Amino acid sequence: MKNNRILSFLLAAGLAIGFSSCSDDVLDEIDTNPNSPEDVSLNLLMPQVTVNVPTAVTGTDLGWYASIYVRHTAGAHGQLQEADRRSNQEASSIVNNVWNNIYAGVLPDLNVIIEKGTEEGNFVHVGIAKVLKAYTMSVATDTWGRVPFSEIGLGSELRKPKFDPQQQIYTGIQNLLDEAIADLARGGANPGTTDLIYGGSAEKWTKAAWSLKARYYNRLSKVDPQGSATSALAAAANGFASSADNFTFAKYTATAIGEHPWFQESNDRAHHSVSDAFVSTLTSLSDPRLQAYVKPVPSTGVITGFPNGNQENDQAGEKYSRPSAAILNATATMPLMTFDELKFIQAEANLRLGNADVAYTAYKDGVSAAMKRQIAASDAAITTYLTDEDLPQSAGALSVEDIVLQKWIAFWLYQPFEAYNDWRRTGFPGFINEHQISAPPRRFAYTTSEIAANGENVPTVQIYSNGVWWDDQSED
Repeated sequence: MKNNRILSFLLAAGLAIGFSSCSDDVLDEIDTNPNSPEDVSLNLLMPQVTVNVPTAVTGTDLGWYASIYVRHTAGAHGQLQEADRRSNQEASSIVNNVWNNIYAGVLPDLNVIIEKGTEEGNFVHVGIAKVLKAYTMSVATDTWGRVPFSEIGLGSELRKPKFDPQQQIYTGIQNLLDEAIADLARGGANPGTTDLIYGGSAEKWTKAAWSLKARYYNRLSKVDPQGSATSALAAAANGFASSADNFTFAKYTATAIGEHPWFQESNDRAHHSVSDAFVSTLTSLSDPRLQAYVKPVPSTGVITGFPNGNQENDQAGEKYSRPSAAILNATATMPLMTFDELKFIQAEANLRLGNADVAYTAYKDGVSAAMKRQIAASDAAITTYLTDEDLPQSAGALSVEDIVLQKWIAFWLYQPFEAYNDWRRTGFPGFINEHQISAPPRRFAYTTSEIAANGENVPTVQIYSNGVWWDDQSED
């Protein structure tokens, strides 16, 4: 789904900050086209990438489809209703824009920052770009499996890059994050307000890098259960110390070109209703987040979830519930990774290593952090919630399913792609498989644009039966 307003916002965000650093001398250059610059400053590129990654990588089409797959939402109209019915999922066009945004927009810009920042000695910029590159590459390979990695960024010198094995890409992602941590410690000019995520804080970017390392180690739980757990815990020890460190984008504005992309989708298309799986799960747990996050149907005053795969059309939101303005609004925050996710990773990793007591404490800390982040829940409300008989009441009762279910709730509404990764990795929540049509595909189809441009290198896969490497340990 192409959204010109989002693309306009990406440009405007960069230009608004970049203009302040332009000198009059530039405009006086002879034989220079100011509309086609050959050299772009770091101060112009930094705001562009720090808005583009959270918005264009997982913030639009990929997130919208993943939300349907994991039953956070249900398709009430149009393409997303087709996705819920599994009628168009093998099409090579459904996330075409995501591929183009990653390979024609985000990664080239990040590579320029890395190259230019290294030349200028601005290593904070370089470290930030490497964190964002690692995040972006993880999304690309988790979406499609084998993708270009080692041969990207060469422009006209190599127009048909090879598709690298995911195992190698994951090693490369960890190396990028290690390099980012080292670069952030080297210093250089501070990007300040041109960094729209952390305002130039090398300390917070470093914590984000360590936290992402923990996520990507934990992703390999099927490949190496014990080793992945040990590595994840070692990285997590250097990660977020509290929710104040959350890796989030919070600069959307209540303007036509600056609104949150999910808010734009709701206003422009309204293809999502809240899934009955989300409503029924939170209802069964007496979870206070349900009332805060989901609107009752106007005609009945009752919160009513849309059954995934339903044949009804409810674009107007007259029969089924929609997200409330508390979460779905123009200036809502877009999370990339949070402290509560890190606590759940620690809980799962400790459980795999047999450290049940430590796992249980981390699990409760994760629930607490998620509820405070999502609805500013009081300590009393959290205590009451955790004593629900349907939740584990002791370390011995805690299971991976319990942990992943709470992550699934915490990932609603804006991190469904991470919930999709968890489902493929663990099989939980189990109700994702219980669909009146079929279970979701285990990966996305390769895109029309890449098949047309580089078809000889694009792998042939069956999206319902071929998992990515960390899912089924095969590369195709």
